[in-house]
Amino acid sequence: MAWEGILAALASAIMLGGAPILAKLAYRDGADPATVVILRSGIAALALWALYLIHPRWRRYLYIYPVGLLGCLAVGFTNALGSIFYYMGLYRLDAAVAHLIYSMYPVLVAVITHLNGEPVPGWTRVRILMAGLGVGLLLGRFQGMPDPLGVILVLLSSGLYALHVVLSQRVLYEMPAQTLTLYALTATAAFTPVAGWAMGNARASVPTAALGPIAAMAGVLMLSRLTMFLGVKRLGGVQTALLTVLEILVTVGLAVGFLGERLTLVQWLGALLMIASVMLIARESPRAPVPRWRMPLLPPAD
Repeated sequence: MAWEGILAALASAIMLGGAPILAKLAYRDGADPATVVILRSGIAALALWALYLIHPRWRRYLYIYPVGLLGCLAVGFTNALGSIFYYMGLYRLDAAVAHLIYSMYPVLVAVITHLNGEPVPGWTRVRILMAGLGVGLLLGRFQGMPDPLGVILVLLSSGLYALHVVLSQRVLYEMPAQTLTLYALTATAAFTPVAGWAMGNARASVPTAALGPIAAMAGVLMLSRLTMFLGVKRLGGVQTALLTVLEILVTVGLAVGFLGERLTLVQWLGALLMIASVMLIARESPRAPVPRWRMPLLPPAD
């Protein structure tokens, strides 16, 4: 049902909102970005395989057909590369700044979806505009130019995450969300060390104090990907991306509480606009769009 998708997308947003704060804690304890991403992905994939193998009801999701596996590999690869870019950018930027830049991905999802031939309803366009204006107001207090390389890395990550959402929507036309989660996350864990090595060598050892935040990030990754894919399957990529703007508010709220940042009145107005954008889902018919795919990765659905 559509409301199951809405709840799944909101749960994913709440969990993902805490990931940048956990990463910052791991950095403070001496971990480097490549190590954080590699361990986070690997632990999450291993935990997911253990769950599927142990739980009798979940073993049926182990089945996958060859073309579907290729789709999962594509989803996992874009996610792995985007994660490396994001956490390297986060290392150079404040958590709130990085995640606010990253939050442009709902707009990019809408653009990619529209280029693919799917219509963007009027209320969805209003919500995109409100979310974008909210992000702009939230960015209002930051003075000066953030680290340019950090900004570029986070922008690349945002684009790759948007592509990852759109690709997952296509794969989910023919596959349960649980199956996509398992194999896409496994592909992410496999590709991440290669991407991490290319972007910057991970350290051979990890400070003991950093293991707690990294393990928490792995749990967030595993559960948030499962709920996000459930949302995409029932709502489509654009609606899910718009609902997950809530994660920005979670990140900013945690940054205020744990990292000592403060919001101005203008920024609170931006936060209210973003909340209103999420609430306007009630004005739409939240359901996944009919398959319409122009990219050659997978054949059209029957």
